[in-house]
Amino acid sequence: MKRVYLTILSSLMLLVASFTVSPVQSSAATYTATVDYVVDGDTVHLKESVLGTNKVRMLSIDAPESNYQGQAQNPWGTNAKNYLTQLLPSGTQVTIETDTEEKDSYGRLLAHIKKGTLNINKEMVRQGHAVTYYIWPNMKYFTEYQSAYLEAKQNGRGMWNPSNPINELPFEFRDRISGQPQDKYVGDYYTKTYVDPANYKQIPIEKRVFFFNESDAISAGYTKSGGGGNTNLVINEVLPAPSSTFTKEFVEIYNPTSSSVDISGYVIDDIVGGGSAPYTIPSGTIIPAKGYFVWETTNYFNNSGGDDVTLKAPNGTIIDQYHYSSSAYDQSWYRLPDGGAWSTSQDATPTKGTSNN
Repeated sequence: MKRVYLTILSSLMLLVASFTVSPVQSSAATYTATVDYVVDGDTVHLKESVLGTNKVRMLSIDAPESNYQGQAQNPWGTNAKNYLTQLLPSGTQVTIETDTEEKDSYGRLLAHIKKGTLNINKEMVRQGHAVTYYIWPNMKYFTEYQSAYLEAKQNGRGMWNPSNPINELPFEFRDRISGQPQDKYVGDYYTKTYVDPANYKQIPIEKRVFFFNESDAISAGYTKSGGGGNTNLVINEVLPAPSSTFTKEFVEIYNPTSSSVDISGYVIDDIVGGGSAPYTIPSGTIIPAKGYFVWETTNYFNNSGGDDVTLKAPNGTIIDQYHYSSSAYDQSWYRLPDGGAWSTSQDATPTKGTSNN
């Protein structure tokens, strides 16, 4: 009887293992499943339920929004959704791989999706249809995904195409549309330091680790960054194509604080690690409270295809950075109000060294 019982038990175990959704023991939990449909560039629905849900939010990537509170980052959002649909048409058999946290606050499964040997999350980043978005403690494949991001950007793929680059990262777009400020602390994966939410731009994308709160950053072994300069300073206005009204290009730096700031040794650059020669602000340069510093130059910034404008502290920490996608003669890109959100169109009447209108 005991042998018969074991035989029946073994048969039942084989029957359970034959279902379409089946956990596989590995370094992270994995499940086989079937794609039902693609929601957007980083979300899919499965035909089966895995851990109580059929909704999957792809881990550690962030695709441009195709419909967020009725608004979209197009054409990049639609392009991302269409490309993921090509990779995962309905009925595709996939492997779902989770990490430390298996679900998010919305009850969606957090996972890396693999089709055969192809890592779909990584492929979306490599083709420029998503950007890396690592939130601790889910850190699997960090260096692989970040290398894929750098490959995409260096080759101008997808949202990084220089003829029409994306002007906001997906989380920046959501923050702006929802009216909520950035609320996650951001760490540098390699130096194990972190900054306050408002200073996230100090950490390059390829090094960023987001934390829901400061205690998470500390628990992960990160220490708060110091000596990075005054992180309240912002690039406030950029005129890249002078003509007749303006004879020189200019970059305006704004100090929103109630105290003067010494910006001796700060650096203005167009591309971090490349491009034209960086400009070092002379010793003794002070920006008064609520005041401005304007650097004028010639033939520094690109007029066609856009360019980057970067402000760095003397130790190399990025204080602020802006990318414009196009330019027009005697027109500027600007924040409105001073220190606020960047404009979506250029100003035909730039206000060099004074409050933006």
